[in-house]
Amino acid sequence: MRLARTAIPTLALGLALAATLAGCSSDSSSEPSSTPSSASATPTMSESSGGLVGGDPSTWSPVRVTPDDDGSTQALVVGQAVIFEGFQEGATFESSDPMVFTASDAQGDGESTTVAGGQALAVGTAEVIAKDGTVDLATITFVVTAQ
Repeated sequence: MRLARTAIPTLALGLALAATLAGCSSDSSSEPSSTPSSASATPTMSESSGGLVGGDPSTWSPVRVTPDDDGSTQALVVGQAVIFEGFQEGATFESSDPMVFTASDAQGDGESTTVAGGQALAVGTAEVIAKDGTVDLATITFVVTAQ
């Protein structure tokens, strides 16, 4: 008997799933366990020792800053990233203290593009000014603390 091309991957997936499920049980008994399971059907988040999910700020979702945030103060922790979005093409970003917060402009040639953003590097305060040439578009203050 010859199997169709799509049947072979489906059969392989089914066998792999069956083998995985068979390996999940350490008890060879077919009797249900009388011990209640601690598994939950609803996923839950556990907090790290710092009170946030994930211990490394560089792995957290970046803080999004838009032109509407002009004049605002943003709280960050060392290592946390920022994305500047919604600014006009060609906008530049200058940090008053690159040792505390480093800012970078969007770059690209149409084939590959990076967005404008920055990262908190050290404890302190830095002001970032978004500019279009000599015109200030927005000023955002970043207060960076230790985790």
